[in-house]
Amino acid sequence: MQDVANFVCKRENFLKENLPLCGTLTEVIKALAASDLWFVLADGQPTAVFKLETHGRTAMVSQICMNSGDSLETVISGLRGELREMRINELTLRVAPNEVEQCSASGFERGPAYVRFSRVPTESNMMPILPLTNITQKELPILSELMYTAYAKTDCGFSDIQSAEALLRTIMSGGRGQYLSNASFASGTRPNLVSACLLTVDSPGEAKIEQLFTHPLYRARGFATTEIAAAMNRLATSGVNSLTAWNREGNDVVRRLLIKMGFRQDPTVIEMTGGI
Repeated sequence: MQDVANFVCKRENFLKENLPLCGTLTEVIKALAASDLWFVLADGQPTAVFKLETHGRTAMVSQICMNSGDSLETVISGLRGELREMRINELTLRVAPNEVEQCSASGFERGPAYVRFSRVPTESNMMPILPLTNITQKELPILSELMYTAYAKTDCGFSDIQSAEALLRTIMSGGRGQYLSNASFASGTRPNLVSACLLTVDSPGEAKIEQLFTHPLYRARGFATTEIAAAMNRLATSGVNSLTAWNREGNDVVRRLLIKMGFRQDPTVIEMTGGI
């Protein structure tokens, strides 16, 4: 693991975005070992570290840190070999715009673009418009219907309520990192919930907004703002020093909300999807 930490420590931008609390080899080693989402790709010696999320037979790699001298094509080939052994049959990579051509040459098709936003959680005195409820699996049926309705008229829509429930269940059961029930909030009172914000943590010191959605009839009323503010109030006293969110390019409503709340916008990445 020390060989891995050696080349990771040389990637300042990667450390800043993904392991913000790490400044030494020892800290990097501990952080990578502490999360089930970080994997090492090695062929004799380590060639890359990547963040991997799996959902059934599909996998998503959202971050890659490559050793010097290794090409993206080489890393993709190695990834495919590892994922075959895990019985994965489809892989999605989030890559920089200048890496799209290399992915295309490896048989990947271009998908949507995303932007990562991040900020340090701070406490505020923002008052909620409706009561806030911590989200647990008890709310799954209500939230699934709410999420299905919220996305119904978008190109990210679900085929049915059950598919929305499956995604929420994956998040709450730890499939995307440790689920933070005490920092995940819904606006309203059961069973009349109108908006929700779900958080996870998959790296020491970094939490992520996994889902943020509001019923179409209740948008532009500040519910998402108060949910994120309430989440930051919890995070600010828990040792978390970074809150991140991925926003699909073109979703200007969420982009404006995050910027208004002090989130920093990182460069755009492109989703590339291909078979294993």
